[in-house]
Amino acid sequence: MSSPSAWAPLRHPPFRALWLATVMANLAVWMQNIGAAWMMTELAGSPLMVALVQTAMALPAFLLGLPSGVIADLMDKRRLLLATQWLALFAMLLLCIPALTGRLGPWSLLLYTFALGTTSALSMSAWLACTIDRAPEGQVAAAIALGTVSPNIARVVGPALAGALIAKAGAPMLFVVVCGSFAAVLALLGRLHADPRRGGLPTERFLPAIFSGLRYVRHSCALRRALAKVTVFSTAGSALWALLPLIARERLQLGADGYGVLLGCLGSGAVISALTLPGLYKRHPLQRLILGGGLMFALVTLLSGVLSNLPALCLLYVFGGMAWMAVNTTLTTVIQTSTAMWVKARVGSIYLMVVMGGMALGGVLWGLLAARLGVVGTLILAGIVIATGSMLSLRHPLKLGQESDFGQRPGGLPTLLPTTVESNCGPVCVEISYIVLPELREDFLGLARAIENVRRRNGASDWRLLRHLACPERYTERFVVASWMDYLRQHERSTHADAILETRLAAFNTTSGMLPSFYVIER
Repeated sequence: MSSPSAWAPLRHPPFRALWLATVMANLAVWMQNIGAAWMMTELAGSPLMVALVQTAMALPAFLLGLPSGVIADLMDKRRLLLATQWLALFAMLLLCIPALTGRLGPWSLLLYTFALGTTSALSMSAWLACTIDRAPEGQVAAAIALGTVSPNIARVVGPALAGALIAKAGAPMLFVVVCGSFAAVLALLGRLHADPRRGGLPTERFLPAIFSGLRYVRHSCALRRALAKVTVFSTAGSALWALLPLIARERLQLGADGYGVLLGCLGSGAVISALTLPGLYKRHPLQRLILGGGLMFALVTLLSGVLSNLPALCLLYVFGGMAWMAVNTTLTTVIQTSTAMWVKARVGSIYLMVVMGGMALGGVLWGLLAARLGVVGTLILAGIVIATGSMLSLRHPLKLGQESDFGQRPGGLPTLLPTTVESNCGPVCVEISYIVLPELREDFLGLARAIENVRRRNGASDWRLLRHLACPERYTERFVVASWMDYLRQHERSTHADAILETRLAAFNTTSGMLPSFYVIER
């Protein structure tokens, strides 16, 4: 990441404007979240109410994560971002009025935080997918890396700026500054053009698109394993983030600026980690980075309940931020580089839904435990849980995908049949026959299993591989798609990596007269 080429996408003006807008949007959300958490310690000092601020911000992403990804995949992402940022600005204006007049109560604060969290949830997938769409050609991997850096720049600047503003002018004036940040985001988004149109087929409907995204994740082992690790780590690791205001106020006797310093140390470590991780990927297995990051964050969480020396905690939180980012950035990169372009926003929304769902659940869980066990006991317990989860994650190694795993395959749609087929006609059964010599049988079966995942991931159901009794060397692959349009979509969704697998499998289809057969099941 430190090499000049790692920052090359920022030389592209549309990408630079989008990236700056992402930084400003993240900065606004971070400042509001910090201001709300600190104000809650003044309005209602119970650990549960303070922890619920995190839940109010994270819960909408869990509830709306998948629908937001579908919307981002199906509509112009720039328009979606403009709409959500206008709504965020409106929500902040509504929060500013009672905050400035002294009429803001704890439940009203949670309500307005939930409203801002809702706008953030609706835009998260669009930010992620738009970053990749706007990436210059050949620089997608660098764009993904920069996308992980931007929220952490906000994580460093946001807490320090928020803490200083709260200390000098109070939380209500901080909310006014947040309004200005959203106005800057809208100005930057106004410089972007509409999304380029991809594909020549009609847009998928909303509910089928949701099922397509879920089906894609279900039939991708890499995504399932990465998401399982994200679930455990985000839920257990949320204890430190949820209870940090109480650590600052009660254990360390700090004001808002001191709380901002602690968050800034976590964010500084996160930025350092994000800048050095790409180089570490070349020298260390991903599993080692995830294990090391998980154990380090477990230690930081545990020691947060033991140490009371501010300089020691600041240094500790730099390492904590590095550990948090080592785990999350690695898992994010695995997920994004293992996902095809046509479903990237939906998979990104599932990832964000899992992260925010874990943070929301963790906010409630650790808040309730802190009310019973105390902050110190809860942090020690959370550290033990994080360490245990990190050790259990060793069973399934991960690897980064290549650009061929998500880039669209070359070529157009498949050759049409001699007879006209209506787009809604179906279900359609497709059969492809192969001749397999005995010595190549294991290679063929391995390829067939991989092709099964590809077919199902891209829209097929009821996939079967049949062996003919009269001719044991002959196999027939059979699968069903819902309609002729779904078959065309299945072909359009294939990536370069999918095409390579299909080409290798097609080498077994060497006998004349064994072209694919299509059967329409009439209703």
